[in-house]
Amino acid sequence: MLPLTSRDFQRAAGQRLIAARELLKLKLNLDAQYLGGYAVECSLKALILDKTPPDDQPNTLKRITGGSKMHQPEVLLGELRRLGVSLPLEIAKRMRRFDWTTDLRYETGRRDTGETMALLKTAEAVYDWVEDQLR
Repeated sequence: MLPLTSRDFQRAAGQRLIAARELLKLKLNLDAQYLGGYAVECSLKALILDKTPPDDQPNTLKRITGGSKMHQPEVLLGELRRLGVSLPLEIAKRMRRFDWTTDLRYETGRRDTGETMALLKTAEAVYDWVEDQLR
């Protein structure tokens, strides 16, 4: 079911993070990165929807859930900037090194554990920050 509220998106992000951590324990680093990236996407979409005026939320929901560009963290961060929201400096620094794309779904093999742990740490930082913003 498609998320309808900011809380729906944030719940999805939390579930993706749990799954990513479990995959990392199994040394399925590529898969952990893939789901970790979706955790970031869902958290950013949660905040976009939360910061959007109520009358604009239906159109915003439709826009942020349609089209491949709305999977791209830099596009979602641009949406947040348009709403007057900026990442905290520490998270912004981490996001500059955040190398994630939906194209990971086509990759096979393994990824570096340190790289995977860094990506998941960034995903957790974004999730936690958004969680604080939604309160």
